Amino acid sequence: MGLLLGSGNTKPQYPYDMWYGVQGDFTSQDYKLTRVGNLDLHRTLPIQAKLRRFVENTDGSVKYYLHQNDSRKKDGGAAAKLDTTDGNVMLEVPEMYFRLEISGTKWIYAISEYPLPGFIKLERKSIAPWFSTIDTTNSVAVSGCFLTWNGDEIARDANGIVICTPNAAQFRGGSGASDASKDGTYNSQLGMGRTSIAKSGVRPYCKNGTHHGAYRAYNTIAWLQRIEYASLHCQDTYTETLTADGFHQGGLGAGCSVNGDQWNTWGGYRPFVPGGVTAVLGNNTGKVSYTIKGWTGGDKVVQVTSYRGFEVPFEYLWMLADDVLIYHSPNSAEARSTAYVCEDPTKFTSHSDSATTVPDGYVAITNLPRAEGYIKTFGISTKGYSFPDAIGGQSNKGGCDYFYHPGVEASGWYGALLSAHAFYGALAGVGYLRTGNRSSDANAYLGFRLCRN
Repeated sequence: MGLLLGSGNTKPQYPYDMWYGVQGDFTSQDYKLTRVGNLDLHRTLPIQAKLRRFVENTDGSVKYYLHQNDSRKKDGGAAAKLDTTDGNVMLEVPEMYFRLEISGTKWIYAISEYPLPGFIKLERKSIAPWFSTIDTTNSVAVSGCFLTWNGDEIARDANGIVICTPNAAQFRGGSGASDASKDGTYNSQLGMGRTSIAKSGVRPYCKNGTHHGAYRAYNTIAWLQRIEYASLHCQDTYTETLTADGFHQGGLGAGCSVNGDQWNTWGGYRPFVPGGVTAVLGNNTGKVSYTIKGWTGGDKVVQVTSYRGFEVPFEYLWMLADDVLIYHSPNSAEARSTAYVCEDPTKFTSHSDSATTVPDGYVAITNLPRAEGYIKTFGISTKGYSFPDAIGGQSNKGGCDYFYHPGVEASGWYGALLSAHAFYGALAGVGYLRTGNRSSDANAYLGFRLCRN
């Protein structure tokens, strides 16, 4: 079970019943989890409810929160500016307290708003609610939305091309300036996330305390979703209907799934959904229909998911994680593949592929499987970090998401890619981990999210 740390009974004993979480069994292939703790908290979900979009000041503090039901408005109802004029648009991942409990084959992932005995504090973080881009005028990575709307419909011209804000070219996504010729066409990269850039290429643009170490915030969001739905199957059928007991059920459904060959024909695997499509949902979970013009066979409609303000949580673009490195040791009887996490953004590095030393600030969390496949179980650390521990699951069994290993002959340092891109289908999910790309890799379907802390 890897570095699965924790101790105690299967039901934690605390003086106040102010925690909630989920229980699973390492020996079970059932993706459904058992709700434990205060069941009323499973109905109100106080920590999940604190996931909120906001516009930040330069130092990362809150300039203003966005409206619960419509991110185009400030919390008080006045019009908000999402095009970075007022600052980056971010999603707040709230401070909380966490405890891992393991007894025999059973585990509990418990969270609380309060510093209960045995719980550790998880600091507040923020992450871009959609894929980020680069402000070429000021040479800084930013998170914004450059869409305009007619009522609740995204504004388009007579040809169906999306009308972006007047300054959108300054923040062009895709391959940046080299995609300027696509402006005003069906595969325009205006309003899209910036891709085709490696981790080291993004890093100098992250200023004023920002970074693109997305794993830690993403991992927390993943567990909040798993607790809310009591399930490891994030692609389970989407439903707004609660159970008879008042609990959320199902999952988030499929992501922005498309045919890979058609995607390549459309735009060479470049982004096809502008950031902020789900602004009309506010901080609520749901789906918004988006029409892609010029697709093979005619216009294509995709369903853009948002989980409590976190847009396209999986199956759209690969997501860079500058806070994770993977080391595959040379193949031998003692060979290991190890996940390292760094909590200090000032120490984020790509590291030399062939280096024999561990980079400063990166700490080994767990050993990973030495083959690819659907995840059977996750290893969970005392800080809540989770990585694939064993393979042998299926798309609807075990961990449900896929783990990619480049093979036992691979050796050296690799980056980590999260979530999976748009033609991965059932393989994708909040638990997907790809460990076969070097830190220097840059692809049209590989993007980043601006983060803090």
